[in-house]
Amino acid sequence: MTGEIVIVCPELTSGGVGDYTRRLLENLPHVPALRLIVPKTPNRPVTSFEGYPVEEVARTSRDLCDRLPAQGRVLVQYSAYGFDRHGYPRWLINALREWKKKSHGTLAIMFHEIWAFWPVWNRNHILQQLHRRDLRRLLRMTDAAFTSTLSQAAHLTALSPRCPIQFLPVGSNIRRVHATEGERETGLAILFGLQGSRLRTLRKMHPELKSLGAVGKIQKIVTAGAGGSREGDDEEAALLTELELSGGFDQRGPLPEEKISELLSAGEFALSAQDDLSITKSGTFMAYAAHELNIISCYADASKPEPLSLLTSPVELMKGLTQMELESRGKRLRQWQERTAAWPHIANQVARVLEA
Repeated sequence: MTGEIVIVCPELTSGGVGDYTRRLLENLPHVPALRLIVPKTPNRPVTSFEGYPVEEVARTSRDLCDRLPAQGRVLVQYSAYGFDRHGYPRWLINALREWKKKSHGTLAIMFHEIWAFWPVWNRNHILQQLHRRDLRRLLRMTDAAFTSTLSQAAHLTALSPRCPIQFLPVGSNIRRVHATEGERETGLAILFGLQGSRLRTLRKMHPELKSLGAVGKIQKIVTAGAGGSREGDDEEAALLTELELSGGFDQRGPLPEEKISELLSAGEFALSAQDDLSITKSGTFMAYAAHELNIISCYADASKPEPLSLLTSPVELMKGLTQMELESRGKRLRQWQERTAAWPHIANQVARVLEA
């Protein structure tokens, strides 16, 4: 790619959008004239990211608009709450619209989040309507738009039918360490992700997991991931203890990426409570898929499109599935992930737009 490219992000040093941007840059062709723009924070300024310069701007339309290239290409990593604590980044939307009016540049937006959905009696409902109105105006000026879930794609298409919305699931947040895995441990289930997500999974699936443990389908659970607290650790341990698994459990907490990959490669199962509205925007779910795990999910449904049709419900696992069927599902899930959400594929789709 040639010419100037600017990527506008809500953050870079932590969080899902920062990780997404890092993986994207790792897989894009090197662009000498690429820079990143982030809102100013009270923390220590970020001056570079993955070898590219970073500029911080005030959260005002004028400051951002003045930093965008007159003839270049702009990619926005759109996260409503990432750019504004109320979930309505009006300053950002106005800056992009103003820039498009006076420039001949290309605008591409990856919608990680759209507007919040509030009932009419909630005081935030008016913000939702204003946000939708302004995004409709912005989409009319957008050259290309992506989003990571089919539900968000449907909402954006209904908002602005003339702007094509491309469905592009997120990539795995854990790279596979080895090209091939060794022997998997029978009955070992992995629960990986931020602690809040792990706790929601354990609470939601607790009766089913206890039943699977009682018949020996699950013998041990290992949890891993960041975002922990003493209170959360205690609740997680209590929930796991109540399952009375024959092999017990292990709470690993935060681990380096390589160790997480080794853990995912060693398990027979993974646990997920992601529904069809959020499953394709979960880097953790994609890490499970990339490591060819059988995913036990309360949302597994053979009648639904992939990937839900490739998951395993607790009920059918209780009834009995052959080892051949389990291995087949894991392989097909990984093939789906490589076809639709591998980082080289994501980078290729984004590069195609930015080269236009």
